[in-house]
Amino acid sequence: MTIVLLLFIYESLHYIAGVIDFMSRRLTHIIGGLVFGLPIVGIVYYFFSSEFVVISLILVLVYSFFAIFIGSILPDIIERPKNPDHRKFFHSWFIFSLVFITAFVFCFVVIPRYNHLLFIYAIFGFLLGYFSHLLLDSTTKKSLT
Repeated sequence: MTIVLLLFIYESLHYIAGVIDFMSRRLTHIIGGLVFGLPIVGIVYYFFSSEFVVISLILVLVYSFFAIFIGSILPDIIERPKNPDHRKFFHSWFIFSLVFITAFVFCFVVIPRYNHLLFIYAIFGFLLGYFSHLLLDSTTKKSLT
């Protein structure tokens, strides 16, 4: 019984250490994405919303926070940075442009038909997070493809 408990504690600590290591390696992308993206989403909401409501702004920023968070680390989740040459398919401006065009069509053709305009800000936040990830990676020695 004691061995099982010790093994469980060891595995739990190993998992937690892995999560902390995973997050610390992506902290630059997360902070960069949030610092870059949240003000832009707030400004876009302020200037382009039909009526400015503080509660709606908070809701938009919460949705955008999670979307930017996901967009800023998703390329490294899909293509794990095992070596310096890990930047392949999802670390390219070409793929970003395809994602951008798809999101643009989705935001301005599909979503307005169903009157769920809040999702536009989440998609916009995701694109800002993804863009900031590529921007930060392009400043390194290996740059992007």
